Amino acid sequence: MAKKKSSKKVLKKRRQRRRLLKMLAVLIVLSAAIVAALILLPPLFSQKKTSVMPQSIVDAQMFSGTLVIAREETTRETESNTSIEFVASEGAKLSRSDVICKVYSSGYNQTEINRLESYRDEIRAYHINQVFSSYVDAALENENSTISELAQQVRVLVQGKAEGSLSNLERQLGSELSARKSYLKAKYPDDQTLSELYKVENDQLKKIESWTTTYSATEECLVSFYTDGYEATINSTTFSELTPADIRNVIRGVAPEQSMVARGNKSIYRTVNPNVWYALFLCQDKDFNPVRGLDYQIVLEGFEDYPVTGRLDSFTQIGSDLLLRLRVSQNVSPVLNIRTCKASVGNTVMAYSVPVEALYEPDGLHKYVIVLSGGQQVAVEITELNRLPDGTVYVNPILPNSPLNGQNPVLLVQ
Repeated sequence: MAKKKSSKKVLKKRRQRRRLLKMLAVLIVLSAAIVAALILLPPLFSQKKTSVMPQSIVDAQMFSGTLVIAREETTRETESNTSIEFVASEGAKLSRSDVICKVYSSGYNQTEINRLESYRDEIRAYHINQVFSSYVDAALENENSTISELAQQVRVLVQGKAEGSLSNLERQLGSELSARKSYLKAKYPDDQTLSELYKVENDQLKKIESWTTTYSATEECLVSFYTDGYEATINSTTFSELTPADIRNVIRGVAPEQSMVARGNKSIYRTVNPNVWYALFLCQDKDFNPVRGLDYQIVLEGFEDYPVTGRLDSFTQIGSDLLLRLRVSQNVSPVLNIRTCKASVGNTVMAYSVPVEALYEPDGLHKYVIVLSGGQQVAVEITELNRLPDGTVYVNPILPNSPLNGQNPVLLVQ
């Protein structure tokens, strides 16, 4: 009886081994079939090729709310009883030392400028009547002709009969007048009358210059002459400290607090870092679970053609108020003069779009596309994210360093 039981156990073990061997054989055959299919895959395709479309958004979970924009900017203020000559244009990109504007204090007026011009006319008339009455100076005549031509261009521009830069013409005219003055002083000696005229002109010029302050850019920046009063309280320095209540006040248009000094001044311009700005997003949706350090897509209402990506710096949740603080490393020009706007913020899924004919499923379980890379055909396993009725399929490679992520990848199509 013991021998019969022993032989039954042996037979049972043999049957189990046979089953394992059969299963192993099936797996080997299946694996070989998949490998063979991948090896023989290129011949199954025609020589038809197609380019992979760039990555685009295929899915997005967006949350609505209101955005308050902060910038890295510096505002220049001056006393309110002044006049300003704007040299740079609104929104212009400036380099270091570019002139922004000229500010004239209360003592300055057009009468003083007219007086300076009358002194210069006297000097010119004296030279013509006393120095050049007996002969002609060709070099001086050429200088006078240039000055007259520039003066005529200024008159035409002021009358609105032509287009151009008045400030540039004025600079050229001033330069030519200075050149003529230097020429006359160098070539012709002063007599007592002429010396007195030069002294009166110089005193008047110094008087006017004492009332004039020229402001220039100290670094590369954008310049704007529009301010809304929030520049001192909503900016890159205060960005991380602002609360949901602060943002609600801005959205409601509550005027910011001003110091006693600031109340007596007026803003004349602001210089702005062109390459970065900050988004303070007050979210209306309770389901948003933001993650610090992640990049989020920002869609500004009315600026849908200006794609924005912001990195979440921090967020604050107080009751039902959720405030996200995002840093945007993009051109600030489109939002240079915007303080608040409706917006949507959320996660987005990016994927490549390929034709359905480019997909290959050798085993019915795994999906591949064939990418031409370095003159070779490479099978790239992909994940299908979405399939449209027109046959467009959105896919992403499973491996991060896939040839599908290369520049201008090309696929073989069945």
